[in-house]
Amino acid sequence: MQDFFNLVMLICAALASMGFGVWAAYAIVRAGFALMHWHSRQSNPTPVSTVKPTTEAARVS
Repeated sequence: MQDFFNLVMLICAALASMGFGVWAAYAIVRAGFALMHWHSRQSNPTPVSTVKPTTEAARVS
């Protein structure tokens, strides 16, 4: 009975370790993409156009 309990605990520990590894990798990737998104907004703000567009008739030759 002790061997069976040890085997169940080993399987549970292995599954929990793999789950934690996947969760940690997901968190690291999400944090990296959030930093890249924040950096792109900081370094490249949306330019504001000061010249208003005008309409012009097409020239047909």
